[in-house]
Amino acid sequence: MPTKTAKEIRTEAWKALGANGQYWTFFGGGIVLAFSMVLFILPIMVILGAGIGFSGILPYLQPGGKPEIGLFLDPEVMLPLLSAALVASILIIYPIGFLRWGQAAMAIATIRRGLKFGHAFSGWGHGWKMGWIEMVRGSYLILWSLLLVPGIIKAFSYSMTEFIAVDHPDWSANQCITESRRLMDGHKWRYFCLFVSFIGWWILVFLASFFLNGLAQWFFLPYLEAARAAFYEDLLDQDVGAPSLR
Repeated sequence: MPTKTAKEIRTEAWKALGANGQYWTFFGGGIVLAFSMVLFILPIMVILGAGIGFSGILPYLQPGGKPEIGLFLDPEVMLPLLSAALVASILIIYPIGFLRWGQAAMAIATIRRGLKFGHAFSGWGHGWKMGWIEMVRGSYLILWSLLLVPGIIKAFSYSMTEFIAVDHPDWSANQCITESRRLMDGHKWRYFCLFVSFIGWWILVFLASFFLNGLAQWFFLPYLEAARAAFYEDLLDQDVGAPSLR
């Protein structure tokens, strides 16, 4: 089966979004996910605020404040500060994973013509896992960059990771990342071209953001994510050696 061009991928995504009102389901799900993130993050911010408050360093963080080096060596200051930061860093993993899982699940369901509003919340039982996957992937990208390997190349190699995780919730982070790298072998340039083909939309979103603020990107997100999922489906179609991946 011949590979699809960027235009064909976008057309497939556009048609899928137009089927049975899937665009508005995706858009609504995305907005709810955004509000869910706010609800998740609020208590995390409270924990951070409590740590800063107990540390006694808050006055020095105000405009014009200049904390002395000795403060950062004082256990009474650093213990609550570092403890709160550690707890917040651990807790933030879940909402990140919850958001990414929901977006990926909605995108795949859109292309497969089976999107339901409930897909937005399908990350309830997978938030920690997807958050961990995102951490592992991010760590790999940082390490590759330190080794002077362009991070953008590896980012393309790992770009299908979340879709694979949704299709295979029992797989480990390394399995999902490795499979993404295998699927993307020889297709990274096509993926780059797909992103470049959205340049007009990126400009439109940028201009619209002056009137709609951050809401503009949420109107565009269903199209972009559906196109990414369509690309993923095309990779599976090309991967005749492993038809069980779906």
